[in-house]
Amino acid sequence: MTTYIYARVSTDGQKLKPQVDYLCDKYDVPVDNLFAENFSGKSLDRPAFASLCETVKASDTIIVQDLSRLGRNTTEVLNFIDDMTNRNVSLIVDDLGRIDVTSATGKMVITTLAAVATMQREQILEKQVIGIAKAREEGKYKGRRQSPETVKKCQRALDLVNSGLSKEESARAVGVGVATLYRFIKS
Repeated sequence: MTTYIYARVSTDGQKLKPQVDYLCDKYDVPVDNLFAENFSGKSLDRPAFASLCETVKASDTIIVQDLSRLGRNTTEVLNFIDDMTNRNVSLIVDDLGRIDVTSATGKMVITTLAAVATMQREQILEKQVIGIAKAREEGKYKGRRQSPETVKKCQRALDLVNSGLSKEESARAVGVGVATLYRFIKS
């Protein structure tokens, strides 16, 4: 019977350490039993999460700070809870008063909250689309910026083009997509 902590943040601007410190201290869980990652919650397909799922066995407990740390896809979260229930693994959500969401009451609460989390993610995406459309109208939106590494590769590819290779061959030679090279040239 082992207790594990799962902690997750979505963006580089968020800090994982406060969540980890809070849960490890509150539940007196050793760092060896911690699974933490910086990864989007849109899917459960995440490295540390997959590792946790492979590690837990019957009678173990997983603790998360809040439901959104598990994920923001209602179907996947509910399927995960069913999987843990079938495997006899308890799943405690701290900010729900330490409720075990594998219990009957916990499942009812979690179903409602998972649906809310999915709705929030969809609303965020809708607002993003509106914001991008407005920025485009105002001529402020330039699209996603290329990383410095991609810019360097495109510059090398452009040098190869200037030395006689085709754009397609140059892109392949430096490891960027042809469309990426064309966008770079256009800008």
